[in-house]
Amino acid sequence: MLTYLNYNNINIDEELLKIQNTKSAEIVLEPTNKKCLFILGMLFAYGIKIKLLNEKELNLAETNKSFSMMPYVWSKIGDNGFNYSNVVTEMDKRIENIKRIGVNVEKINSNPINNKIFLICPVRNATESQKKWIEEFVKEKINDGYVIHAPHLHTVQSDLFGGYAICKQNANAVATSEEIDIYYDQSSTGSVFDLGVAYALNKPLVILNKDEIIFDDNNFVDSIVKSWVYKKENQKVLQKKH
Repeated sequence: MLTYLNYNNINIDEELLKIQNTKSAEIVLEPTNKKCLFILGMLFAYGIKIKLLNEKELNLAETNKSFSMMPYVWSKIGDNGFNYSNVVTEMDKRIENIKRIGVNVEKINSNPINNKIFLICPVRNATESQKKWIEEFVKEKINDGYVIHAPHLHTVQSDLFGGYAICKQNANAVATSEEIDIYYDQSSTGSVFDLGVAYALNKPLVILNKDEIIFDDNNFVDSIVKSWVYKKENQKVLQKKH
């Protein structure tokens, strides 16, 4: 079992090797910590069962989407001791119901479809110019014969499981994509989990707006994106302007 009490001084590639050789992990969840979210994405891709060490400290009173509620649902789905006898909340009832019909934590298997792209981009806080650029990009790729999955367009955003179903749908879309294209917004946290999934699944990454980014090598996500191990150098980068 892996244990994450904090996320300082973690080497992502060394951690990925550990994740590939474990079945469970216990974690102190830090919902706004980008390194935590990236590691969560890698754990999710490998179907690792998790235990939240700080569950009582998290705000789980609401059942809306969040990176507190989603890992809670994930932890209970993978907990063999969680059943009808310890259901407390409405969310617990939902989890117990899907567990009874056989839903479990499972590895996401990479099975790429020719010319399929998963697009990571800002959604909730996207500027109007970003939205316009992204919509033009999606239309252009479709016209060029690509299959593209843009989460804000193609992932069902209604989720009775606090975001777990959204993460699963996105992870499956990443798994069936040949490459990941990202319009990189350094202020976004929502895309970091998907990046973790893509990294674990050995997907090539294309940075669409690379020329506009000033990378900070001291920033965890910046350094990962800039030096992405599986990126396709100088391939398929669409040179577009806002």
